[in-house]
Amino acid sequence: MSDQSTVVAVAGQRTELMSKIRVMLVVGARPQFIKSAPLISEILSKHRRIELSIIHSGQHYDPEMSTTFFRQLQIPLPLVNLRAGSGSHARQTATILERLEEPMLKAKPDIVIVPGDTNTTLAGALAAAKLGFPLAHLEAGLRSGDMTMPEEINRRLTDHCSSILFAPTQTAANNLKTEGLGRLTYLTGDTMADALRTAAPLIEREQDAALERLALTPQKYVLVTLHRPSNVDDPGRLREVMLALRKVAEKLRVVFPAHPRTRLGLDKLMNLKRLAMNGITLTSPQGYLETLSLLKNARCLLTDSGGMQKESFLLHVPCVTFRLTTEWPETLVGNANRLVFRPRMIASAILKVSFDEKLKEGIKGLKNPFGDGHASRRIARIIEQQI
Repeated sequence: MSDQSTVVAVAGQRTELMSKIRVMLVVGARPQFIKSAPLISEILSKHRRIELSIIHSGQHYDPEMSTTFFRQLQIPLPLVNLRAGSGSHARQTATILERLEEPMLKAKPDIVIVPGDTNTTLAGALAAAKLGFPLAHLEAGLRSGDMTMPEEINRRLTDHCSSILFAPTQTAANNLKTEGLGRLTYLTGDTMADALRTAAPLIEREQDAALERLALTPQKYVLVTLHRPSNVDDPGRLREVMLALRKVAEKLRVVFPAHPRTRLGLDKLMNLKRLAMNGITLTSPQGYLETLSLLKNARCLLTDSGGMQKESFLLHVPCVTFRLTTEWPETLVGNANRLVFRPRMIASAILKVSFDEKLKEGIKGLKNPFGDGHASRRIARIIEQQI
């Protein structure tokens, strides 16, 4: 080989090496696994130029809240598990932030991606910003207007640390523009819509088994998921919630997969064996496919989760959200979702929407604001173009 040929070959190798994009994805909680799974699949299957490493903060460490989701969503095992565990918001965020520094410095990512609005999201954003690595926020621009919610603080701070903002809806993109972040914003659609599109045939296949395990009949029950400290850590408020659910159980069965912190509150509050006698089925947290199967066949959803408001909307199931505000105002259109904050209003709200057949049909006709199920494809392409 001539000297000139050698130079050309070496230059070509160097160009190939330089063209690789090192992407670090920081996750740690159940909603983040769901949001990230379609993007991970897209990158690994179609974007060889991107080298992806996954860091698990360990914020959700219970197997039913973590390991099961990695398996069902076919997410590769993380490069590192920081094992941050539980604790106060300050302690948990600080622990993750401190433990992220070493793997982040070692990997030297071209960009760090943080999805959602958990303490892991904020810790990942701060770590990247402090260490000088570019940051992208997946599911950027959400605003509830309630600064008492830890998630609202996390998402706002993360957006203003970021170099790239992936907005899931037009409303989110508008929020970012209002805050002076429009030039960093890309309207991509919602990756949770991607996940649901991929999961649809699996739900059809698995739903009979999911219902059979709990001896459920489609459209004969309501589904409940509550986990926010403001709802489940206050014994008086939790007691009122359970009294409301007992009223609902006089008309429809109530299925309540309990988050670990919710289960702890219920353990202290009442005799759990008596709940079954009152028509309330208390279960452990369910996997992703099991949860969607239960939701799809429910008369109504009662939740305080952001993600499940969206999933309920996309599956055309009426939703009652046990909060004063929502970061997903799109779901309020056509009364597909309604906000309730007083426990005593829960029973009447659930029963009203559960037996309103016109409402259920109306939800099916609503425009989908969450995209076409191909947000991950757009996000991966933007990363390749911008980094």
